[in-house]
Amino acid sequence: MQRRDFIRRSVFAACVTAGHGMLSAEATSVTLRRSRGGTLTSLDPHRGISATDMEINADLFVGLTAVDARGQIVPGLASDWTISADGRRYEFRLRRNLRWSDGSSLEAAEVVASFRRMLAPDTGMLLAYRYDAIVGALALRQGKAGAAALGVRVGTAPGSVIFELLRPETDLLKLLAVAYVVPVRLIERLGRDWAKPPAIVVNGAYRPTSWAQNGRLTLAANPRWYGAGAQAMAPQLEWITGIDDATRMRLFRSAELDIAQLSEASVLKLARVELAPFLRSVPFYGGGWLGLNLRRGALADRRVREALSLAIDRRVLCDKVRGLGEQPTESLVPQAVADYPVRAAPAYAAWPMARRLAAARTLLGAAGISAAQPLRLVGIFSSNPLTQRTFLAVDAMWAPLGVRLEARGMESRAYNMALNAGDFDLMDYGPFSAVQSATSFIGRFQSGSFLNYSGYADAEVDRLIAAAEASLDPATRARGYLAVERVLLRDLPVIPLYSGVTHRLVAARVRGWVDNPGLSLPSQFLSLGGRA
Repeated sequence: MQRRDFIRRSVFAACVTAGHGMLSAEATSVTLRRSRGGTLTSLDPHRGISATDMEINADLFVGLTAVDARGQIVPGLASDWTISADGRRYEFRLRRNLRWSDGSSLEAAEVVASFRRMLAPDTGMLLAYRYDAIVGALALRQGKAGAAALGVRVGTAPGSVIFELLRPETDLLKLLAVAYVVPVRLIERLGRDWAKPPAIVVNGAYRPTSWAQNGRLTLAANPRWYGAGAQAMAPQLEWITGIDDATRMRLFRSAELDIAQLSEASVLKLARVELAPFLRSVPFYGGGWLGLNLRRGALADRRVREALSLAIDRRVLCDKVRGLGEQPTESLVPQAVADYPVRAAPAYAAWPMARRLAAARTLLGAAGISAAQPLRLVGIFSSNPLTQRTFLAVDAMWAPLGVRLEARGMESRAYNMALNAGDFDLMDYGPFSAVQSATSFIGRFQSGSFLNYSGYADAEVDRLIAAAEASLDPATRARGYLAVERVLLRDLPVIPLYSGVTHRLVAARVRGWVDNPGLSLPSQFLSLGGRA
């Protein structure tokens, strides 16, 4: 029966793959094929809106620094750098003879122009607020000053770029790894069309050659990347998006995928039984929150927010509903973030559920909410079955207290528009960081943060964050963030639910795979051994 079932699944996968364009046997032997959940929306690394965009961008572009296979910061476009004693001046020296994929020279002026574009308000980069330590960055992204005032400039030495900071930024070298340098001269000429094959020009390990409507992005190794020839890597790469977990697993079985992300409990359960030798599961820099809109209705009342948090059984949610091995948490920073060793938690985190529910009922009653006087909330999410099940489970936990949650799945762009417009009561909030940084989770609650979807504003939080980020010592910054986290868990602009885990099937022919807690392992570190 097992062999018959394998043949049946393989035939089905081959049929599915035919709809995406079958690869020849010769092509599959040299092509690394990857797939993950979500939809690729843009190849412009300054305009990405999803984890899918950010993971694929890492194959195309490089910043001044880069991240190695184990998540450590290493030189990128810059060969080396120096930092002033007060931590407020960085000078980077570019590698010699850097080239774009079209053969043109990559100059220091393009690094400066990339930062000006990245932080410009009309670009709308999601992580732009993380660079506010740079002189003039905040004023630029808020449209209060021009790009010329930005503290990033070409140095006097050939190939040098200088950063002037308002305060120390111990995360700067990490942040520069995802501050990708782009061909600004080409962008000025082509507008948004620059980021579409075949026009796109890149500086990373792979260059796109085609992007099909069915979600298949085809790439070739970039011979002009500074690291070309230094390590083994697949000469061709394909990213396949827009397919579900079941299809990814079937394609993996039939050797039509080499790396397949899994994020559906039923498929993961099957993979654990049938494909255990190929399954790689690792905690990562991400988690799950419920975002609360503090600008309208009953959610403006802190008692209501606390009651909603009290009434969620996170263990049931993780083990029985989601089934992905995520760890229940009431802290904001995921467990994988090792440079944040102590996490805050509310006093009620250790209470049994009976006590929690009684306290929640009391708080809601004081706010005038009960089964007789129910509160109705609308929760929005980017459509997928797992989040829908999560929202339905939360609704079932809240219903006995007189709170009902209507879940509305939306197309990803419509979802992001609703978030930015504040058109929701609750939202599915999946925070993540491309690099190890507690700031990615704590800093987004600054009153001016683009990712502060809740509309939360607290002068004390702003002050504490500013004080933490003024430190030259990462450990001191972490202690400052702990004070911020305690305030946030009191005010609850979001309700933390779990720390994330990623699951991927990795084929035996893939060489160089290293489990790490980052968003992904860039394809440049991977090669192929043997045939599929």
